[in-house]
Amino acid sequence: MRLVSHIDLLTPLLADKPDWSVLANTEAWSTIRQHAGRYGVAQLIAYAVRSQVSGEDRAWCDRTLVESWTRHERMLRHLENLVELSAEKNIPVLCLKGPLLARRYYNPPFLRKPSMDLDLAIREKDLPRACEALEGIGYIPVSSIAEAVRETHHLELNHPSRPHLELHYRLTHRALGIRVDELFDRAVTVSFPGGREARILGDADQLLHLILHLAQSRFGTLFHLYEIRKVSRTIAPGVVAEAIRRAVRHHYSATVRMMDIAFRERWNEPFIPEGVEVPKTWLNWRVTPKLYRAFVEFSLPGREMSVIERMRARWLDFQLTDRPADAWRAAMFFLETARYSLTRASLWRDREIRFTQGSAGTGAQ
Repeated sequence: MRLVSHIDLLTPLLADKPDWSVLANTEAWSTIRQHAGRYGVAQLIAYAVRSQVSGEDRAWCDRTLVESWTRHERMLRHLENLVELSAEKNIPVLCLKGPLLARRYYNPPFLRKPSMDLDLAIREKDLPRACEALEGIGYIPVSSIAEAVRETHHLELNHPSRPHLELHYRLTHRALGIRVDELFDRAVTVSFPGGREARILGDADQLLHLILHLAQSRFGTLFHLYEIRKVSRTIAPGVVAEAIRRAVRHHYSATVRMMDIAFRERWNEPFIPEGVEVPKTWLNWRVTPKLYRAFVEFSLPGREMSVIERMRARWLDFQLTDRPADAWRAAMFFLETARYSLTRASLWRDREIRFTQGSAGTGAQ
């Protein structure tokens, strides 16, 4: 496997039996410390190597772990406040990813990459009431509900002092993704440290969400690939198989096949359990390790893409469609959103021109 990024340096320290030899290479270890945070695995590596290092290296481990612990506790408190608010307003929500996932699958929980925002699943019909309740505590929607539903899978809200919030009415993949409505009947209940209960995804749906989330980010997020492995190895093989079956039913067979390739490339093991059949797709011959590496290259943290590169990235996404009908649907969606964006930009330019001309006329008088 050729080196496409710093991922190849970071991965050996995330293995079941970490490769400590990299610590003896001063340049490699310096690179790991510098870039582990960009790939979301700094806290995992700090925890793994702490007993193997000393001095400034151990101090780095301690700082990294304290920062992760502090953010985890802060986000957990904010999430509990949101769950309490939703219960008061009788708005059903599911907590996605974040600190409750950390409490469920990580020990200690703060080893999960600290959340930068909070995610709640909510039925689309409940969005108006949820927005009204959240605006009452200072949250401001980034866009209108209608605009968000037309273009993406979640409504984003900002707050001057609280974490950024995303209300998911679809799991992922913008307006083409799976509606969250079907997830509520399969949800399970967990508790915050103080005892308040919250609803979260069941194991199979949790794994499905993580798979689709990584696919949406074009397989370039090392932490989320690590997390999928961790969760899939924590739950029963039959549950992994059920998550795959649900993905296949929703026409994500190519995504599952690409996940299997990613596991073989990074962990030298399969993701798809033995005996589980995943249908071939209309572009199955394109779903190869070469395509996986192309995805990773396009998704490296901090990479900026030109218009041409963005078009090529869409071509990468196109190759993970299961059927011609799925490809056509995706193409029509992106053409429509592009047309709408251009129209909206044109309207804003016209408005600015009229405002500028009006201001100039007033000044002349």
